[in-house]
Order: sequence, then structure tokens, then C-alpha cells
Amino acid sequence: METGVKVADCMQQFIVTINGDATVYEAAKKMKEEKADSLIVIKGDKKSIVTFDDIVKRAVAERDIDKKVADISSEPIIGIEADADIADAAKLMGNENLRALVVTNGKKIVGTIAALDIVRVSPSLYDLLAEEGEVFRK
Repeated sequence: METGVKVADCMQQFIVTINGDATVYEAAKKMKEEKADSLIVIKGDKKSIVTFDDIVKRAVAERDIDKKVADISSEPIIGIEADADIADAAKLMGNENLRALVVTNGKKIVGTIAALDIVRVSPSLYDLLAEEGEVFRK
């Protein structure tokens, strides 16, 4: 199913990063300040991603906001090319059980796209996201 809408058309273009040694509390604070749904975590030459959902489920629910953000982030980063169709992004999120993807242009990270970004642009893709995995059922 191709929509004709490219990932680049609905991605969040700003990228917010955080050092992997920062605490989950610091990550949550930065997400609030930057109004970001996810952060790219950088620790040495490794990159990972942490989402609001990760913070809630892997730290807050365990009453441990002093954990290092690198310890709860997802690695490797799963990405999609900016010129891919959003239906491909929805299918990938569903298959991998993810709520966000990193958007790339070659090897460069150029943004992020969340499941809600896709549903806002094309509500019909909700079924694909939900059918392929548990993106909205976790």
C-alpha cells in the first residue's frame, strides 16, 4: 500500500541529543524542555534512541529515575530513509514493535518519525500499525 506521502513530509526535523551518561530524570527534563518525543543518545561512538515510553516503562515504573539513559535506550537504532513512503514506515514500526523511527538521508540522521505523526497524516495507516504489532497496545 503506497500513500504517495514521504516520510520527510511528516517527520520531526529537529533532533535532540543527550549524553548516554545522563540520568533518566535529566532525559525526561530535556524532553519536556525541547518538546521532544524522543532523544538520540550518544555514548562514545555509539548512538541509540530513547522515547517517552522507554522512560516510563523502563525507569519510572521501576522507581529508578537515576538510571543512566544509555541503560534504557534502544540499540541499534532502526531507521528509514526520508524518501520512503509512510506506509513503509508504518509497516516497519509494526513489525519491530516501535513507536518511533530515526529518519536518515544516507548515513546522516535528519529527523524522527513517530507512529502518531503517521496517523495524523494518514489515519488509515492506524490499522497497519496496530495489525503488524503492538505499537498502540503496549
